[in-house]
Amino acid sequence: METQEKLYFAPSAGRSNEKAQDYLIFLIPGNPGLIDYYDPFLSTLHTLLSGFRDSKFHLAGHSLAGFATTREDKKSLLSSHELAGLQRQIEYIDDLLYEQVDEIWEASGKTPKVILMGHSVGAYILLEIIQRHRTRIEDGKKDFDLIGGILLFPTITHIARSPSGIVASALLSIPHSPGIANAFVRCLTYLVPATVLYYLIRALNFPEHAARTTTAFIKSPSGIKRVLYLAKDELDMITDDKWGKEIWGAATEPGTNSKDTINSNLVFYWGQNDKWVAKKTRNELIAARGYVDAKSKSTSTLSSSTSSIASVDPWKPSMYVEDQKIPHAFCLKHSEIVAEKVRTWVENIIQNHNER
Repeated sequence: METQEKLYFAPSAGRSNEKAQDYLIFLIPGNPGLIDYYDPFLSTLHTLLSGFRDSKFHLAGHSLAGFATTREDKKSLLSSHELAGLQRQIEYIDDLLYEQVDEIWEASGKTPKVILMGHSVGAYILLEIIQRHRTRIEDGKKDFDLIGGILLFPTITHIARSPSGIVASALLSIPHSPGIANAFVRCLTYLVPATVLYYLIRALNFPEHAARTTTAFIKSPSGIKRVLYLAKDELDMITDDKWGKEIWGAATEPGTNSKDTINSNLVFYWGQNDKWVAKKTRNELIAARGYVDAKSKSTSTLSSSTSSIASVDPWKPSMYVEDQKIPHAFCLKHSEIVAEKVRTWVENIIQNHNER
Protein backbone atom coordinates (compact mmCIF):
# COMPACT_ATOMS: atom_id res chain seq x y z
CA MET A 1 0.00 0.00 0.00
CA GLU A 2 1.21 3.49 -0.87
CA THR A 3 -0.06 7.00 -0.35
CA GLN A 4 -0.10 9.87 -2.79
CA GLU A 5 1.83 13.10 -2.95
CA LYS A 6 -1.08 15.04 -4.41
CA LEU A 7 -4.86 15.11 -4.86
CA TYR A 8 -6.35 17.20 -7.65
CA PHE A 9 -9.96 17.65 -8.75
CA ALA A 10 -10.49 19.53 -12.01
CA PRO A 11 -13.54 21.73 -12.67
CA SER A 12 -16.61 19.78 -13.71
CA ALA A 13 -16.81 19.72 -17.49
CA GLY A 14 -19.72 21.45 -19.24
CA ARG A 15 -21.28 23.05 -16.17
CA SER A 16 -19.79 26.55 -16.40
CA ASN A 17 -19.76 29.20 -19.10
CA GLU A 18 -16.70 30.24 -21.12
CA LYS A 19 -16.18 33.43 -19.11
CA ALA A 20 -16.31 31.69 -15.75
CA GLN A 21 -13.64 32.71 -13.23
CA ASP A 22 -11.12 30.03 -12.24
CA TYR A 23 -10.56 29.46 -8.52
CA LEU A 24 -7.97 27.25 -6.86
CA ILE A 25 -8.90 25.88 -3.44
CA PHE A 26 -5.62 24.61 -2.02
CA LEU A 27 -5.63 22.37 1.07
CA ILE A 28 -2.71 22.20 3.51
CA PRO A 29 -2.95 19.05 5.67
CA GLY A 30 -2.24 18.65 9.33
CA ASN A 31 0.23 16.26 10.95
CA PRO A 32 0.57 13.44 9.88
CA GLY A 33 0.83 15.21 6.57
CA LEU A 34 -0.77 12.61 4.30
CA ILE A 35 -3.22 14.09 1.80
CA ASP A 36 -4.99 10.73 1.35
CA TYR A 37 -6.79 11.28 4.66
CA TYR A 38 -8.62 14.18 2.99
CA ASP A 39 -9.77 12.39 -0.17
CA PRO A 40 -13.46 12.07 0.87
CA PHE A 41 -13.47 15.68 2.12
CA LEU A 42 -12.08 17.15 -1.11
CA SER A 43 -14.22 14.86 -3.24
CA THR A 44 -17.38 15.93 -1.40
CA LEU A 45 -16.44 19.61 -1.58
CA HIS A 46 -15.72 19.26 -5.31
CA THR A 47 -19.22 17.85 -5.86
CA LEU A 48 -20.83 20.60 -3.79
CA LEU A 49 -19.06 23.31 -5.80
CA SER A 50 -19.69 21.77 -9.21
CA GLY A 51 -22.99 23.54 -9.90
CA PHE A 52 -21.72 27.11 -10.23
CA ARG A 53 -21.95 28.37 -13.81
CA ASP A 54 -19.89 31.53 -13.20
CA SER A 55 -17.03 29.79 -11.39
CA LYS A 56 -14.61 26.96 -12.15
CA PHE A 57 -13.20 25.32 -9.04
CA HIS A 58 -9.87 23.50 -9.04
CA LEU A 59 -9.33 21.62 -5.76
CA ALA A 60 -5.83 20.49 -4.84
CA GLY A 61 -3.83 19.35 -1.84
CA HIS A 62 -0.35 17.94 -1.24
CA SER A 63 1.17 15.72 1.41
CA LEU A 64 3.73 17.47 3.56
CA ALA A 65 7.41 17.01 2.70
CA GLY A 66 8.61 13.44 3.21
CA PHE A 67 5.23 11.98 4.19
CA ALA A 68 4.06 10.42 0.92
CA THR A 69 4.90 6.72 0.86
CA THR A 70 5.38 6.40 -2.90
CA ARG A 71 8.62 4.69 -3.82
CA GLU A 72 10.05 8.01 -4.90
CA ASP A 73 8.80 11.14 -3.16
CA LYS A 74 9.78 13.31 -6.13
CA LYS A 75 8.44 16.64 -4.95
CA SER A 76 9.94 16.90 -1.48
CA LEU A 77 13.43 15.75 -2.51
CA LEU A 78 14.03 14.32 0.95
CA SER A 79 16.24 11.31 1.47
CA SER A 80 14.87 8.39 3.47
CA HIS A 81 16.74 9.67 6.53
CA GLU A 82 16.19 13.43 6.14
CA LEU A 83 13.52 15.01 8.34
CA ALA A 84 11.58 18.22 7.72
CA GLY A 85 10.72 20.63 10.50
CA LEU A 86 7.98 23.25 10.45
CA GLN A 87 9.97 25.94 8.62
CA ARG A 88 10.93 23.48 5.87
CA GLN A 89 7.29 22.48 5.51
CA ILE A 90 6.23 26.13 5.10
CA GLU A 91 8.76 26.65 2.32
CA TYR A 92 7.79 23.38 0.67
CA ILE A 93 4.04 24.10 0.62
CA ASP A 94 4.63 27.66 -0.56
CA ASP A 95 6.60 26.32 -3.54
CA LEU A 96 3.92 23.73 -4.34
CA LEU A 97 1.20 26.38 -4.28
CA TYR A 98 3.00 28.36 -6.98
CA GLU A 99 3.53 25.19 -8.99
CA GLN A 100 -0.20 24.45 -8.84
CA VAL A 101 -1.13 27.99 -9.92
CA ASP A 102 1.31 27.71 -12.83
CA GLU A 103 -0.12 24.32 -13.88
CA ILE A 104 -3.63 25.78 -14.06
CA TRP A 105 -2.38 28.80 -16.02
CA GLU A 106 -0.55 26.57 -18.50
CA ALA A 107 -3.65 24.40 -19.01
CA SER A 108 -6.28 27.13 -19.22
CA GLY A 109 -4.43 30.35 -20.01
CA LYS A 110 -5.94 31.90 -16.88
CA THR A 111 -4.39 32.60 -13.48
CA PRO A 112 -6.81 31.38 -10.81
CA LYS A 113 -7.84 33.33 -7.76
CA VAL A 114 -6.72 31.36 -4.71
CA ILE A 115 -8.48 30.33 -1.52
CA LEU A 116 -6.29 28.51 1.00
CA MET A 117 -7.53 25.88 3.44
CA GLY A 118 -5.46 24.64 6.35
CA HIS A 119 -6.20 21.93 8.89
CA SER A 120 -4.50 21.84 12.30
CA VAL A 121 -0.84 22.83 11.81
CA GLY A 122 -1.79 23.41 8.18
CA ALA A 123 -3.62 26.51 9.44
CA TYR A 124 -0.36 27.83 10.90
CA ILE A 125 1.35 27.18 7.56
CA LEU A 126 -1.54 28.99 5.85
CA LEU A 127 -0.98 32.17 7.87
CA GLU A 128 2.74 32.02 7.14
CA ILE A 129 2.03 31.74 3.42
CA ILE A 130 -0.29 34.76 3.63
CA GLN A 131 2.58 36.65 5.28
CA ARG A 132 4.93 35.67 2.43
CA HIS A 133 2.34 36.60 -0.20
CA ARG A 134 1.77 39.99 1.42
CA THR A 135 5.49 40.70 1.53
CA ARG A 136 5.77 40.03 -2.21
CA ILE A 137 2.83 42.37 -2.93
CA GLU A 138 4.28 45.14 -0.76
CA ASP A 139 7.64 44.74 -2.51
CA GLY A 140 5.88 45.52 -5.79
CA LYS A 141 6.13 42.00 -7.20
CA LYS A 142 3.38 40.58 -9.39
CA ASP A 143 1.50 37.79 -7.67
CA PHE A 144 -1.74 35.84 -7.94
CA ASP A 145 -4.90 36.98 -6.13
CA LEU A 146 -5.08 35.32 -2.74
CA ILE A 147 -8.67 36.14 -1.81
CA GLY A 148 -9.28 34.17 1.38
CA GLY A 149 -8.38 31.47 3.83
CA ILE A 150 -10.33 28.82 5.75
CA LEU A 151 -8.68 27.50 8.92
CA LEU A 152 -10.12 24.22 10.20
CA PHE A 153 -9.45 23.20 13.80
CA PRO A 154 -6.43 25.53 13.77
CA THR A 155 -3.41 25.06 16.03
CA ILE A 156 -1.83 28.50 15.64
CA THR A 157 -0.84 29.55 19.17
CA HIS A 158 0.45 27.80 22.30
CA ILE A 159 -0.16 24.24 21.16
CA ALA A 160 1.90 22.98 24.12
CA ARG A 161 -0.79 24.28 26.52
CA SER A 162 -3.50 22.06 25.05
CA PRO A 163 -4.41 18.75 26.75
CA SER A 164 -2.75 16.68 24.01
CA GLY A 165 0.12 19.16 23.76
CA ILE A 166 0.97 18.73 27.44
CA VAL A 167 1.21 14.95 27.03
CA ALA A 168 3.17 15.22 23.78
CA SER A 169 5.60 17.71 25.32
CA ALA A 170 6.39 15.30 28.12
CA LEU A 171 6.93 12.33 25.80
CA LEU A 172 8.96 14.27 23.24
CA SER A 173 11.23 15.69 25.93
CA ILE A 174 12.80 12.22 26.15
CA PRO A 175 16.06 12.27 24.15
CA HIS A 176 15.79 10.64 20.71
CA SER A 177 12.13 9.82 21.30
CA PRO A 178 11.07 10.10 17.60
CA GLY A 179 13.67 7.53 16.57
CA ILE A 180 12.93 5.24 19.50
CA ALA A 181 9.19 5.29 18.80
CA ASN A 182 9.77 4.66 15.10
CA ALA A 183 12.01 1.65 15.82
CA PHE A 184 9.50 0.24 18.31
CA VAL A 185 6.58 0.44 15.85
CA ARG A 186 8.73 -1.02 13.05
CA CYS A 187 9.66 -4.00 15.22
CA LEU A 188 6.07 -4.45 16.35
CA THR A 189 4.65 -4.53 12.83
CA TYR A 190 7.58 -5.99 10.85
CA LEU A 191 6.16 -9.49 10.66
CA VAL A 192 2.56 -8.35 10.22
CA PRO A 193 1.52 -8.30 6.53
CA ALA A 194 0.05 -5.03 5.32
CA THR A 195 -3.30 -6.71 4.59
CA VAL A 196 -3.56 -8.06 8.12
CA LEU A 197 -2.58 -4.68 9.59
CA TYR A 198 -5.22 -3.02 7.41
CA TYR A 199 -8.00 -5.22 8.79
CA LEU A 200 -6.74 -4.75 12.36
CA ILE A 201 -7.00 -0.98 11.87
CA ARG A 202 -10.43 -1.37 10.26
CA ALA A 203 -11.49 -3.28 13.39
CA LEU A 204 -10.75 -0.10 15.36
CA ASN A 205 -13.63 1.53 13.46
CA PHE A 206 -11.44 3.38 10.96
CA PRO A 207 -13.18 4.06 7.63
CA GLU A 208 -11.68 2.41 4.55
CA HIS A 209 -9.67 5.40 3.29
CA ALA A 210 -8.24 6.11 6.74
CA ALA A 211 -7.34 2.47 7.39
CA ARG A 212 -5.58 2.22 4.04
CA THR A 213 -3.65 5.44 4.61
CA THR A 214 -2.73 4.55 8.20
CA THR A 215 -1.51 1.12 7.13
CA ALA A 216 0.80 2.60 4.51
CA PHE A 217 2.00 5.20 7.01
CA ILE A 218 2.80 2.65 9.74
CA LYS A 219 4.55 0.32 7.30
CA SER A 220 6.71 3.13 5.88
CA PRO A 221 10.36 3.12 7.03
CA SER A 222 10.30 6.46 8.87
CA GLY A 223 6.67 7.59 9.10
CA ILE A 224 6.43 7.66 12.91
CA LYS A 225 9.78 9.43 13.18
CA ARG A 226 8.68 12.14 10.71
CA VAL A 227 5.40 12.76 12.55
CA LEU A 228 7.08 13.09 15.94
CA TYR A 229 9.96 15.20 14.64
CA LEU A 230 7.49 17.67 13.13
CA ALA A 231 5.30 17.53 16.26
CA LYS A 232 8.26 18.49 18.45
CA ASP A 233 8.96 21.43 16.17
CA GLU A 234 5.31 22.49 16.39
CA LEU A 235 5.43 22.43 20.19
CA ASP A 236 8.58 24.58 20.17
CA MET A 237 7.56 27.07 17.46
CA ILE A 238 3.80 27.52 17.83
CA THR A 239 3.63 29.79 20.86
CA ASP A 240 2.59 33.47 20.92
CA ASP A 241 0.40 35.11 18.30
CA LYS A 242 3.17 36.29 15.98
CA TRP A 243 1.21 37.96 13.16
CA GLY A 244 0.51 41.66 12.85
CA LYS A 245 -2.76 43.39 12.07
CA GLU A 246 -2.04 43.28 8.36
CA ILE A 247 -2.48 39.50 8.46
CA TRP A 248 -5.49 39.53 10.76
CA GLY A 249 -7.34 42.00 8.56
CA ALA A 250 -6.76 45.52 9.86
CA ALA A 251 -5.04 46.52 6.63
CA THR A 252 -8.33 46.07 4.79
CA GLU A 253 -10.00 49.00 6.58
CA PRO A 254 -10.80 52.00 4.34
CA GLY A 255 -7.74 54.06 3.48
CA THR A 256 -5.18 51.33 4.13
CA ASN A 257 -3.05 49.18 1.84
CA SER A 258 -4.88 48.99 -1.49
CA LYS A 259 -2.46 46.35 -2.80
CA ASP A 260 -3.66 43.76 -0.32
CA THR A 261 -5.49 40.90 -2.06
CA ILE A 262 -6.38 38.78 0.93
CA ASN A 263 -9.03 41.28 2.10
CA SER A 264 -10.17 40.16 5.55
CA ASN A 265 -11.72 36.99 4.23
CA LEU A 266 -10.37 34.61 6.85
CA VAL A 267 -12.69 32.05 8.42
CA PHE A 268 -11.72 30.11 11.54
CA TYR A 269 -13.57 26.94 12.56
CA TRP A 270 -12.66 25.81 16.06
CA GLY A 271 -13.48 22.52 17.77
CA GLN A 272 -15.69 22.71 20.85
CA ASN A 273 -13.57 20.16 22.72
CA ASP A 274 -10.43 20.03 20.59
CA LYS A 275 -7.70 18.27 22.57
CA TRP A 276 -5.01 20.08 20.56
CA VAL A 277 -6.30 23.58 21.43
CA ALA A 278 -6.64 24.89 24.97
CA LYS A 279 -10.08 26.48 25.47
CA LYS A 280 -8.57 29.45 27.29
CA THR A 281 -6.12 30.07 24.45
CA ARG A 282 -8.90 29.72 21.85
CA ASN A 283 -11.29 32.10 23.62
CA GLU A 284 -8.59 34.70 24.20
CA LEU A 285 -7.65 34.62 20.53
CA ILE A 286 -11.28 34.96 19.43
CA ALA A 287 -11.76 37.94 21.77
CA ALA A 288 -8.59 39.64 20.54
CA ARG A 289 -8.65 38.84 16.83
CA GLY A 290 -12.06 37.63 15.72
CA TYR A 291 -15.31 39.03 14.43
CA VAL A 292 -18.04 36.83 15.86
CA ASP A 293 -21.65 36.95 14.75
CA ALA A 294 -23.51 37.18 18.06
CA LYS A 295 -26.54 35.50 16.43
CA SER A 296 -24.57 32.46 15.34
CA LYS A 297 -25.42 29.30 17.27
CA SER A 298 -21.84 28.13 16.84
CA THR A 299 -20.63 30.87 19.20
CA SER A 300 -23.18 30.22 21.92
CA THR A 301 -20.50 28.90 24.26
CA LEU A 302 -18.60 32.19 24.18
CA SER A 303 -19.29 34.95 26.66
CA SER A 304 -21.49 37.85 25.56
CA SER A 305 -18.57 40.21 26.22
CA THR A 306 -16.48 38.36 23.66
CA SER A 307 -19.14 38.79 20.99
CA SER A 308 -19.69 42.45 21.77
CA ILE A 309 -15.97 43.25 21.64
CA ALA A 310 -15.55 41.50 18.31
CA SER A 311 -18.69 42.90 16.69
CA VAL A 312 -17.39 46.49 16.58
CA ASP A 313 -14.59 45.44 14.19
CA PRO A 314 -16.26 43.75 11.19
CA TRP A 315 -12.97 43.76 9.25
CA LYS A 316 -11.67 41.02 11.54
CA PRO A 317 -11.75 37.33 10.58
CA SER A 318 -14.97 35.38 11.14
CA MET A 319 -14.54 32.79 13.89
CA TYR A 320 -16.87 29.94 14.75
CA VAL A 321 -16.85 27.27 17.44
CA GLU A 322 -18.50 24.07 16.21
CA ASP A 323 -21.43 22.69 18.19
CA GLN A 324 -21.76 19.19 16.67
CA LYS A 325 -18.97 17.42 18.60
CA ILE A 326 -16.78 17.11 15.52
CA PRO A 327 -13.30 15.86 16.51
CA HIS A 328 -10.00 17.47 15.58
CA ALA A 329 -9.36 14.74 12.98
CA PHE A 330 -12.58 15.58 11.11
CA CYS A 331 -11.23 14.02 7.90
CA LEU A 332 -11.69 10.51 9.29
CA LYS A 333 -15.48 10.41 9.71
CA HIS A 334 -16.92 13.92 9.37
CA SER A 335 -15.80 15.01 5.91
CA GLU A 336 -19.32 15.58 4.57
CA ILE A 337 -20.43 17.82 7.45
CA VAL A 338 -17.33 20.02 7.25
CA ALA A 339 -17.45 20.15 3.43
CA GLU A 340 -20.99 21.55 3.62
CA LYS A 341 -19.77 24.34 5.88
CA VAL A 342 -16.73 25.05 3.72
CA ARG A 343 -18.94 25.36 0.64
CA THR A 344 -20.83 28.22 2.31
CA TRP A 345 -17.63 29.93 3.40
CA VAL A 346 -16.17 29.67 -0.11
CA GLU A 347 -19.30 31.36 -1.50
CA ASN A 348 -19.05 34.11 1.12
CA ILE A 349 -15.35 34.70 0.45
CA ILE A 350 -15.96 35.08 -3.29
CA GLN A 351 -18.94 37.37 -2.71
CA ASN A 352 -17.02 39.56 -0.26
CA HIS A 353 -14.05 39.74 -2.64
CA ASN A 354 -16.22 40.73 -5.59
CA GLU A 355 -17.93 43.46 -3.57
CA ARG A 356 -14.66 45.22 -2.71
